[in-house]
Amino acid sequence: MRLLNQFIACLTLAQTCLGFNFQPKQVKWDVKDSTLDNLTPNDPFKTFVTHFSASRSGTDTFLQTQLGLIYPNSTIITTQDTYFDIFRYAAGSSENIAIREIEDIQAIKKTVFIKPQKRKEGSGVVTERVVFGGYQVAWKDKEFKIIVATWAETYRQVTQWHIITDDHTAAQQFIQSCSDYCSTFIDVVWVFEQGFWRPDKELWESVQKASWSDVVLDDKFKNSLQSDYRSFYKSEKVYKDLGVPWKRGLIFLGPPGNGKTISLKALMKEVKVPTLYVKSFHSYGGDEKGIRDIFSQARAQAPCVLILEDLDSLITDMNRSFFLNEVDGLEDNDGSLLIGTTNHFDRLDPALSNRPSRFDRKYTFPNPSRDQRRDYAIWWQDRLHDNKEINFPDSLLDEFADKTDDFSFAYMKEAFVSTLLTIASRKETHSDKLDFGSILLEQVDHLRKELETTDTLSDHQNSGSSSGRGGMGMDEMMGYRQNAMELSEDSKLFRIPWINF
Repeated sequence: MRLLNQFIACLTLAQTCLGFNFQPKQVKWDVKDSTLDNLTPNDPFKTFVTHFSASRSGTDTFLQTQLGLIYPNSTIITTQDTYFDIFRYAAGSSENIAIREIEDIQAIKKTVFIKPQKRKEGSGVVTERVVFGGYQVAWKDKEFKIIVATWAETYRQVTQWHIITDDHTAAQQFIQSCSDYCSTFIDVVWVFEQGFWRPDKELWESVQKASWSDVVLDDKFKNSLQSDYRSFYKSEKVYKDLGVPWKRGLIFLGPPGNGKTISLKALMKEVKVPTLYVKSFHSYGGDEKGIRDIFSQARAQAPCVLILEDLDSLITDMNRSFFLNEVDGLEDNDGSLLIGTTNHFDRLDPALSNRPSRFDRKYTFPNPSRDQRRDYAIWWQDRLHDNKEINFPDSLLDEFADKTDDFSFAYMKEAFVSTLLTIASRKETHSDKLDFGSILLEQVDHLRKELETTDTLSDHQNSGSSSGRGGMGMDEMMGYRQNAMELSEDSKLFRIPWINF
């Protein structure tokens, strides 16, 4: 009131000084509108405007109280739980459950078109979604009447279920059983992207196609990697007896196209624990909230595998300290196998790359050696063995290995794929059997030129940055020197001097 009096006094002073009259008026608000009064009761426009002109109570409370009046002799149990879905529960659960629509309750439904995720799956389907409806549900030896309503509220859509029952305990048990089933997603990988976790069925299916037998790597390297994660999940008691947290951190590093992804998928397929896959820290609450949600989920799902894709781009100056606090385990991180991947290990902060307690072991996936390139050619030879139109002699194995120096596995794969596509396209115009070997080597020469062009451009772009390293080579800078005093002969491919064994 004091502020209002001061405001009026200021206006009065302005009136005196400037010579104009100010008379505050109170404007009456009239809800009646002559335009609406002149409309007929059945007019669609009046129906619409009247609805949005009316006062509104909380829909959730209104429904619950009104249903209580309709069914005065029953208990009304209400839930908006995200995981509660009687239709999904009935469709997939092994529980004895039956649902039928109550004819006496008028339903409100919307017809919707559901577009397929992939064009080859067809043209989609037309179905109905329930906005309001009533159902009789038989579960085990109990029966419930359930009324469901869905409406928009602020930025979200609300679905509220009303269980009308005489047995409060049985209804609570039904909610728990239904929600427990619907909260369990089978055959998915959980992916964190745009601030939310989502179950990814397609990624899981891609993982199921991976196999360690298809990973062409040095046998000692592959065995060491496999032994690392396999022993981790068997060693909880050993960690506890030593008084150290039961957690492990690995980094897969090296140039793209050399087996990091296929190795990661083979690992994900083998471990029998939940897999959490992180593509971005970004969320509506910033990176800090995203990081907090990611590690909270990992702790809830432990033991689990937590994968951070392109670690060098995920960690920034703004989120580094918060990320390190989460990794260091200000809260309990027991049971977490943390795996980060990067194509640019040199860009990682030393707080990540040089400290074993965060990432204990680094596994380098370099460009394949000559023997590995020959082994990769043998893998393709075995794959094409039953194709009568392909002649793949053993002599081509060595020639291919010699000509593909500095090729990644991805480049070699492209050579074989493009060769097969070329043969398929030329079959229509060539009656004679095409020479697989000559076409393969042509593709290798083509990719060699492409690779040299890419390297030239990369060297030109980075020419100004090498001086800051004092002329130090990348291997030396990253500590990959093969020092007999520090590394064993059998492990020089992947052991790094700053790791304690």
